[in-house]
Amino acid sequence: MSADRHEGDGVGERLAVGTAEPSGTGPAPRTGTRSLLLGLGAVAMGACPWLPEAVSPWIRFFPVYLIVPVGIWAIASGVGVLRAAGAVGGPGPAARRRAWGGTVLGTVAVLVAVGAAIWAFVVLSTMNA
Repeated sequence: MSADRHEGDGVGERLAVGTAEPSGTGPAPRTGTRSLLLGLGAVAMGACPWLPEAVSPWIRFFPVYLIVPVGIWAIASGVGVLRAAGAVGGPGPAARRRAWGGTVLGTVAVLVAVGAAIWAFVVLSTMNA
């Protein structure tokens, strides 16, 4: 009797070759929630510079550097769920709505951040010294 191998509780199950999951299980279902949360996070990061001055500058300004990467991650995650929605047995309508929402919010966050950077470049390059 082995102390590290128990029947039925999943402890000590053999892993399928080349995977990190127990054999017989598939990947977790894609629900679109990750895309939605990433999109909301990217949009929320855009408001961080307007936090009160009592808040640490790390919390006020560091998230601004992460808007574009998180927005792109939201877009990529949402597009992946939407592509899987076309497959048989794909995610349901709620997952598609969440994926669309995350994709749209990520796109808005990226476009606003890039637009603000272009605007700042143009304004600063046309100022008189």
